[in-house]
Amino acid sequence: MFEAIRYIINILNWIIWLYSIVMVIDAIMSWVPFLRDSAIGQIINRIIDPYVSIFRKGPIERLSNSTGIDFSFLLALLLLYFVQEYAIGWLYNILFRIFA
Repeated sequence: MFEAIRYIINILNWIIWLYSIVMVIDAIMSWVPFLRDSAIGQIINRIIDPYVSIFRKGPIERLSNSTGIDFSFLLALLLLYFVQEYAIGWLYNILFRIFA
């Protein structure tokens, strides 16, 4: 059981890492309009935009409109980092104590 928990945690870490890499690729592609409008750019945008749009509401939207800088991407990436570094580690420790 312990190995299965470790395997699942590793898969979650890998998925979050891959998603964050795709987020960075999307941010880089947003600087070049013809890359953003390409088929790959549209696919990446469909994958990333639902998650990042959660952070584009409320005070972050007003801050982005007034400064011209979109902070929602940074917040979304920081939350992914927090989940990967801390929340999954806490989950691992809890599951290890329950099943070991």
